[in-house]
Amino acid sequence: MYLNADSVLADARNSCLKREYEMRLVKSFVLGLAALVGVTATAVAQSPCPQCGRIHGYSQTATSNGFQAQAEAEARAMASRRHKGHIQGTVPGVNFCGVGWSSGSTPSTCTPSSNMTLVADATVRGSDGFYRVRYWR
Repeated sequence: MYLNADSVLADARNSCLKREYEMRLVKSFVLGLAALVGVTATAVAQSPCPQCGRIHGYSQTATSNGFQAQAEAEARAMASRRHKGHIQGTVPGVNFCGVGWSSGSTPSTCTPSSNMTLVADATVRGSDGFYRVRYWR
């Protein structure tokens, strides 16, 4: 049987490319799963209040609808970037978003002028203070 060196090399390259593609798929799946677990854990885990040290519960609406996880993610992003303003645009399903920063305690945020329901309230401690994000509907 006669083997062509070029065809053997092409087969080897294709095999390597196929393995590399499969590894990328596995890596994407694992990273996606880790992100999902992280968001779920973040939405459930609550940190002590920086003012009183107690853990305050959130309304069932805030944690079950995903807004709480989004608010926490935005507050963490603000803290990690030391950015004292909005990180993301309007969140679908949210009518008003207030953000705030304080060097010593839980910051106040803007509040809606009309009567709305608070659906998420997240405060994160950063290296230079506290960052807060609140969503209303």
